[in-house]
Amino acid sequence: MLTKELTTDENASYSTTTNEKGIIVSVSKDFETISGYSKAELIGKNHNIVRHPDMPKIIFKKMWDTLENNNEFVGFIFNHAKEGGYYWLANKTYLFSKEKDGTCKYFSYKSPMSVRARHYMTTLYLKLLEEEKKGGLEASEAYLNKYLQFRGVSFDEYMKTFLDGSGLLKTGFFMARKLFRGSKKED
Repeated sequence: MLTKELTTDENASYSTTTNEKGIIVSVSKDFETISGYSKAELIGKNHNIVRHPDMPKIIFKKMWDTLENNNEFVGFIFNHAKEGGYYWLANKTYLFSKEKDGTCKYFSYKSPMSVRARHYMTTLYLKLLEEEKKGGLEASEAYLNKYLQFRGVSFDEYMKTFLDGSGLLKTGFFMARKLFRGSKKED
């Protein structure tokens, strides 16, 4: 049962490297510790070994779409630990290397997330999961698109507003930008 939230360490270095299929090729010691899995248990396994069952699939679709376009992915993920606890991390994932044969390595640096980010992500993810259960990935994606459109931001912009203390200022800027664009179209 996934009931106990694990505490993340501000000084820890949580990281993983995967291939283009999501297979783990390296992990940091701190990631081993928080996940409860040993390096031997993680290497060669799909990264979804730590995926929390209540994590909306649309977030991973956004991640892979972003990475396939050679862009950095920023997102907030909650995982489950081997012993049943769960933990939230802010993820920055990017293409680390690409070989001539097309094989890739993606590096993901993970850090603790703010209480504010956790509040907003919990609320959003619950709604995305609800939509996913009713209508699949497409329904979840439609809800996310409307959510972002209402705020006048892209997925990437929205996620990045929670990485530092300027999030409220940025969100206000995006809303003002949306309102300004809307009023210009009417002129």
